[in-house]
Amino acid sequence: MTDRTAVVLFNLGGPDSLEAVEPFLFNLFSDPDIFKLPLGFITQKWFARLISRRRAPEASKGYEAMGGKSPIGEYTRAQADALSTALKDAGDYQVFVCMRYWHPMSDEVVAQLKDGGYNKVILLPLYPQYSTTTSGSSYNDFIRACSRAGYNPTLKFIEKWYNEPRYQDTIVEAIRREAATLPDTDPEKIEILFSAHGLPQKIVKRGDPYQQQIEATYEAVKTKLGWPHTTLCYQSRVGPLEWLRPYTEDVIKEKAAAGTKQMLVYPIAFVSDHIETLYELGVEYAEVAEENGIEHYRVVPALNTDPGLIQTLKDLVTAQNDFDD
Repeated sequence: MTDRTAVVLFNLGGPDSLEAVEPFLFNLFSDPDIFKLPLGFITQKWFARLISRRRAPEASKGYEAMGGKSPIGEYTRAQADALSTALKDAGDYQVFVCMRYWHPMSDEVVAQLKDGGYNKVILLPLYPQYSTTTSGSSYNDFIRACSRAGYNPTLKFIEKWYNEPRYQDTIVEAIRREAATLPDTDPEKIEILFSAHGLPQKIVKRGDPYQQQIEATYEAVKTKLGWPHTTLCYQSRVGPLEWLRPYTEDVIKEKAAAGTKQMLVYPIAFVSDHIETLYELGVEYAEVAEENGIEHYRVVPALNTDPGLIQTLKDLVTAQNDFDD
């Protein structure tokens, strides 16, 4: 075994071709940490096959508009490369990417780590806020893969990091940079929506801390920014269940009806650009804004490889230096 420490970046993953859209969705809808069905495995796979086939044609339109694939793999690999470079002066680290619903997935990554003889592994989700459906799901899947492989390293799991000051400051800087490109840069004339990925209310009621941590992130960034017109809202709801409100699309319409002409949207739950930032926010909701009279609508890019984010990730990794606890 090696003394070198493996750093595993958890992320959602996304199809790398249009042919991969349906199997990607199948993996998503097969996740027991998101969809819990009676009879477990039997009904889960049937449900996943049915719903992925139904949703694949519509989902493919978004990926087709982005060049036939999700860019999240490229952005996450770039983040891993940037973090690897940043860690060179901090110790003996090797950074890996582990996707939840598309390659490289847990079994592949665990095989690499086992073959490499890593006995110390830091699990770092690229989700600042913890949810059982994101960081929790990735962690559970990784542990199952370790069990299947007979791999038993010492693990450190960084559960959440939304409250890191540098991360919050980097968001503020990103918003200010984008605001500077608007025709009128007066904060009084700019409406800012902080759009988070939604979550069914029933999951929150079961004790999932995601909503509380999203709200805490929003309040901290709002205070640091100090601008007058900000709203927290939620996107990407699916199906008939009641999800966290207010919905982003509804807020866009409400602000437009109130006379808003300039709007910035920041994807507060994401640090890697993908279909929900580039297509849902950047195309579909841009059309909603235009149709309702908002003249200047911009989506602030996710932080991706922003030096402030990479330094935050480095700080999180180097703080996990005692594997004897």
